[in-house]
Amino acid sequence: MKKFFWICAALVLGLGGYAAPQAVAQEDAVLLVAPARYVVMQVAFDVARRYPTVMVSYQGTENEPVLHVWNGYEWMPLSLADYQSGAFLQTYPGRTIFLGDDALLPSSLRSISSWCSKSTQVQDLETHAMVNAIGTYLPFTPADWRWFAGRYNLTLTNLKAEEAEAAKRETWYDGKGAGKDPAPGFFKYFTRSRRNSAPAETAPVKPVEVFEGEVVETPAP
Repeated sequence: MKKFFWICAALVLGLGGYAAPQAVAQEDAVLLVAPARYVVMQVAFDVARRYPTVMVSYQGTENEPVLHVWNGYEWMPLSLADYQSGAFLQTYPGRTIFLGDDALLPSSLRSISSWCSKSTQVQDLETHAMVNAIGTYLPFTPADWRWFAGRYNLTLTNLKAEEAEAAKRETWYDGKGAGKDPAPGFFKYFTRSRRNSAPAETAPVKPVEVFEGEVVETPAP
């Protein structure tokens, strides 16, 4: 519940008629813009329980969206102009998550790049899809994943473990690692496999002595 109180502190008192102070950025906070639907808002509130979150709900039409902002105690009306300018905030979240596909999310709500340049859109509003997308975009900890899995009866799968296991089985010689570009030039000296050629007598290698002031030059081909 302490994070709900943080949400209240992040809101400008100007919502009640006071002048808004100059807002500052808080990179570890997130703005959740979500449709006013029960299941979606339930996930949004659960995110706010575990992460500094400002929640804005929307409903209505594309041309006349109705917005409300949660101040930690209740939903308060929010004008589109204040939302787009960020005037309702005392602290700017470092990133924004828009919940809803293009048919549901009013395009006017995306116009907040002047005060929040980092954003993502989650189009699938199924519970597991929202949790996966939000948890991937935010720095969810293993404890966060376990909490959401227990909360919504979801099954956890460690994708990183699968990638690590696949990396152990991967090898250059299975053909997947061979490039399409021609081999480097030095391979021209290995035109035949040494396994199929008869051993030849080679002269012993003699070290080259270089004296001060001399230069070793490679003969021209």
